[in-house]
Amino acid sequence: MFSFYNHHAIEKRKVTLASMCVERARMLQDQFNASMTHVQAISILISTFHHGKNPLAIDQRTFAKYTEKTAFERPLMSGVAYAIRVLHLEREKFERQQGWSIRKMKFEPSPVQEEYAPVILAQDTVAHMVSLDLLSGKEDCDNAIRARESGKGVLTTPFRLLKTNRLGVILTFAVYKRDLPADATPKDRVEATDGYLEGIFDIESLAENLFQQFAGKKTILVNLYDTTNRSQPISMYGSEVYVDKLEHVIALNFGDPLRNHEMRCRFKHKAPLSWLAITTTGSTLVITLLLGYIVFATMNHMAKVQEEYNRMVELKKKAEAADVAKSQFLSTVSHEIRTPMHGVLGILDILLDTDLDVTQQDHVRTAQASGKTLVSLLNEVLDQAKIESGKLDLESVPFDLRAIMDDVLSLFSGKSQENGVELAVYISHRVPDMLIGDPGRFRQIITNLMGNSIKFTEKGHIFVTVHLVEEVMETTDIEREASSRNTLSGFPVPDKRRSWAGFKNIGQDGRNCSLSPDRISVIVSVEDTGEGIPQEAQPRIFTPFVQVGSSISRKQAGTGIGLSISKCLVTLMDGELGFVSIPKVWGTRGIFGSSLVCLFRDYLLEGRFLLWMTIM
Repeated sequence: MFSFYNHHAIEKRKVTLASMCVERARMLQDQFNASMTHVQAISILISTFHHGKNPLAIDQRTFAKYTEKTAFERPLMSGVAYAIRVLHLEREKFERQQGWSIRKMKFEPSPVQEEYAPVILAQDTVAHMVSLDLLSGKEDCDNAIRARESGKGVLTTPFRLLKTNRLGVILTFAVYKRDLPADATPKDRVEATDGYLEGIFDIESLAENLFQQFAGKKTILVNLYDTTNRSQPISMYGSEVYVDKLEHVIALNFGDPLRNHEMRCRFKHKAPLSWLAITTTGSTLVITLLLGYIVFATMNHMAKVQEEYNRMVELKKKAEAADVAKSQFLSTVSHEIRTPMHGVLGILDILLDTDLDVTQQDHVRTAQASGKTLVSLLNEVLDQAKIESGKLDLESVPFDLRAIMDDVLSLFSGKSQENGVELAVYISHRVPDMLIGDPGRFRQIITNLMGNSIKFTEKGHIFVTVHLVEEVMETTDIEREASSRNTLSGFPVPDKRRSWAGFKNIGQDGRNCSLSPDRISVIVSVEDTGEGIPQEAQPRIFTPFVQVGSSISRKQAGTGIGLSISKCLVTLMDGELGFVSIPKVWGTRGIFGSSLVCLFRDYLLEGRFLLWMTIM
């Protein structure tokens, strides 16, 4: 058993090491390829925009700035430099143009030779290379010759870099005067060579920075080798001191077919002893005890949950009973108060017919108005109680929609004139004269919505329209293009379509699929230019006894129950109620508003009503 678990642990350790090594190798390979590709792109840039141009399109300042700005494209490179090919016959003229002499790698004047490759453009990080002859250094010279003959990027063997004295390699691309065919001979390539672009890799520092990004960086050791000479591999990065013999090797491809590289990974520490076999028996006992405890605890918990559930069921029953009692109490009290109030209103009517002076008549009318307001509030409370108890029934009788709209308009015309607000109603000729439904509840909903408009509109207009849904859908595209100020009073209003476009009961074509062919869909819009609904109050606009602000009930003498009742009535009529609101923004031009929409269905020929109220 010990051997089995120990072997399993070793295999798992191998898989972990391989995974971590592959991750690092992939990152190194990808970043090297990206750097190599970008160096090749720079060589093409120089070949295209530098050679043959007079004056030169790229100078040292431009090259340094460009390479510095694009350094992120070459994450593994410490610098880029470009050297131009100069023949001995051209040396004197070239040095006179540049203002400096060609130097060897040891910064001494370059001796006489057949050709030179002085650096003329360099990234700021390797600016010390300007004027150095690449052909004077063994590694650079071999690289340049191999690069121009092959036409590909080539790498040097690892060597100590100038200035930093750190281990690195150089990637070299030849830059040609003209485009060469793929089968060009080495001789043709040498004759067409115009310069060399070098990318300097500071392997030690760049690899260290790269591997520091990985999780588990303190867990494994990473070594990089140049294995071109298999018998004498050259260490490019990493410590040769290790304590764990487990090793994972991955071959790296840096684009030079003549050079081979490897990444070797080891754990920093030896594998710990496998205590799995030793502790198996004890662990089994502990697990058994834990399972027994878990079963015991689970049974106790289930008993407590059941007890808590029973208690919650009992509390729910009590709460429901209390809610029913509350509704019954409200109904009873409201009814009992309403009965004597009707008597008081009757006496006040009789009193108005008696011989009273002007002051007395004014007092009686005030008392009469207050009584009617109280009766209206009591009726709303009774409606809410009926809705909550599920005892509210709807009528199904013929009614004249135009007559109802005319009555409601007459009810509010005096108040609108007093406020200086335009009040108008438009009913499409396509809407039937007679519909079947509950005219009282329809009147109640319209009155409630128009009442809110009257309360909160100080200027502008209140505009009520009635259309068939199909009629509205046919003109949707035209209305979208119309100006937002193309309204009754010229004040802007919100987009109507947003108020009802999301209704589930209206399809994409404006028709209701659940209605039979002999039924219609009607949309009623109540639009005003009031001050709108604040954003924070919109989620609770249909909550009973909740108002927009604490001062609303004092200012507007409301209870906050009207919209809640309207929504419930619409729901009972198998309809929908929603709204869109754009509250007023102080200190800006124009006025913004909101929309309230409700859709309900009754019976034959009445179709489906969509009450749509736009509140500015």
